[in-house]
Amino acid sequence: MGLSNFAIVILALANAGSVVGMTLITPSLTMIKSNFDVSAEITQLVLTFFIIFVAFGQLLFGTLSDRIGRRPIIILGAFLYFIGGFLAMVSPYIELLIILRIVQGLGAAACLSMARVIVNDSFEKHEAAEKLSLITAVMVIFPNIALIMGGVIADTIGWQGSMATLSIFGFIILIGTYLKIPETKSFNSDVFNFSKILNSYYQVVSNKIFFNYTLFGSIQTAIFFSCFSFMPYEFERMGVSSTEFSIWLAFTGIGYFLGNIINRNYASKIGISKMCFWGCIGSSLAFIIMLFAHKIGLIHPLFISLPLFLFGLSNGVTVANSIIGGVSATGNLSGTATGIAGAAQMGAAAILGTFIISIGGDESFTLSISIIILLSLVAIFSSWKMFMSN
Repeated sequence: MGLSNFAIVILALANAGSVVGMTLITPSLTMIKSNFDVSAEITQLVLTFFIIFVAFGQLLFGTLSDRIGRRPIIILGAFLYFIGGFLAMVSPYIELLIILRIVQGLGAAACLSMARVIVNDSFEKHEAAEKLSLITAVMVIFPNIALIMGGVIADTIGWQGSMATLSIFGFIILIGTYLKIPETKSFNSDVFNFSKILNSYYQVVSNKIFFNYTLFGSIQTAIFFSCFSFMPYEFERMGVSSTEFSIWLAFTGIGYFLGNIINRNYASKIGISKMCFWGCIGSSLAFIIMLFAHKIGLIHPLFISLPLFLFGLSNGVTVANSIIGGVSATGNLSGTATGIAGAAQMGAAAILGTFIISIGGDESFTLSISIIILLSLVAIFSSWKMFMSN
C-alpha cells in the first residue's frame, strides 16, 4: 500500500506527541506550582497522569482501531491533544488542569499507537521496520528540542505558553492526519463485543513471538527512560551543572538517532531478529563498561556518556524492530498488539524508574547499574530466542 513522504512526516509528529507532552511542560512545573499555590506532589500529577494515560490509553485505542479503523482513532487523538492543550491554557484550577492533561494523555496515546500500526499496515515487515526506525529517530530528537523550547517559553510567556504550544502541535497533527493519512483497516462489526475484545487481548499476549519481542523491547525502553531518574544524582555528585548534564546525556540521544539510521539501512538485509539480538548485547555491554569504569575509579562524565552513546546506538536498532517483530506476528490483531506493546513499554519505564529510586538508586550508582545489567541479560535471553527461531 505505502504512504507518501508527507504522511510519514505527520506520523512521525504523531509518534512524538507523547514525549513532547512530557518534556515541553517539565520546565513549567515550578511556575504551575506557584500559580496555583499547591504542593510539589500535586504539581507532579500534571506530568504523572499524562504518562499513565499515555500508557494505558494505547490498550483502549489499539483494540478499537482493529474494529473501527485507524483513521478515526488518530484523528480523535489529535483533536484531544489539541483541545486539551487549548483549554489547559486558560484553566483556572489545578484540578481542571490535571483533568485536561489526562485528555491530552489519551490523545497522545491514540496518536502514538496509530502512528506505529498504520506503518505496520502499510508496508511489508522489513520496510515497515525501516520506516518506523525513521519515525522513532524523530521521536528521539524532539525531547531535546522540546526541553529547550519549554524553558524559553516558560521564561518568556509562562506555563500557559507551553500549553498553547502543545495545542498548536496537536492542531498540526490534526490537519495533517485529516488531509493525508488514509484508512488502512476495514470496519469490524464486533466493535462492542467485549468478550471478543478480551479474547483478542488473550490471543495477542499468549502469542510467544509477540511476548518475547515485547519483553525485551519493554526492558530496553524502560532502561532508556530510567536513566533520567537516577543519572542526575550521579552527575550532581561529580559537580556537574544542570546545563552540562543535559549536554552529557545528549550522547544517548545521538547514539539512538544513529542507531535508527543504521536500522533503516540494514534491517532488511540483516534481519529484524538478528538486529534485536546484537542490539541487546550492545546495550548490556554499555552498562558493564560503565560499571567497570566506575569501579576502577574513572569517575568522570565522559565515562558515563560514552557507554550511554553505545547504549543509545544499540537501543536504536532494537526498539523499533521489537515493535514490528511482535506486531507483525499477530495478524489482523495488529492494532491491539500495538496498544499492548506501547502500554508495556511506557508502563515498564514508569515502574523501573520509580523502583530504582525507591530502593536507593539515587544514592548508589553501583546499585542502579547492577539492576540494569541484570535486566539487560533478560533482554538478551528473550531476543536470543527470537534469533534462534529464525
